Amino acid sequence: SAFNVYPSSSLATWQKTSHYSHIVSPVRVSTSSEENDAVDDSVIRAGIDKAWRYVPKPLLRIGGKGVSDSHGNSLKELLNAHTAVKVKINSSKLGSLEDVFEILKGQVEKKGDISGVELIHVRKSENTIMLAKKGTMKSIQDGNFPPEKDVADSFSS
Repeated sequence: SAFNVYPSSSLATWQKTSHYSHIVSPVRVSTSSEENDAVDDSVIRAGIDKAWRYVPKPLLRIGGKGVSDSHGNSLKELLNAHTAVKVKINSSKLGSLEDVFEILKGQVEKKGDISGVELIHVRKSENTIMLAKKGTMKSIQDGNFPPEKDVADSFSS
């Protein structure tokens, strides 16, 4: 038989078996604004996942020597051609993946052709980040990215 137990930290459903009790599933108590935020978060996550799949592979790689001016130039050209770009970081000497993003962003913005670069997603398990032109995250949130264009067309160079 199942019965409810309310621990001090959160509400949870507990199931009693013949030898022990364990949590079966959390019970979430929310207001309508919390539910809207949860829906918005799931929509954003789904959009980011879709964008991640849209960009087929890392087009720029950063090695142990760090970020050079040529990386900034290459990333600028890639962003102008593709809007969103995956970057593979092959060294932990540069700090966190977010630190590498800040360095790359500075390199691209220093060149002046692109007004802003956004960090779309970090995938630590792959040491890969996805960057995009300013405004792309808004397009993802609105459901307008990736465009309905054929993936092969946008990555053939």
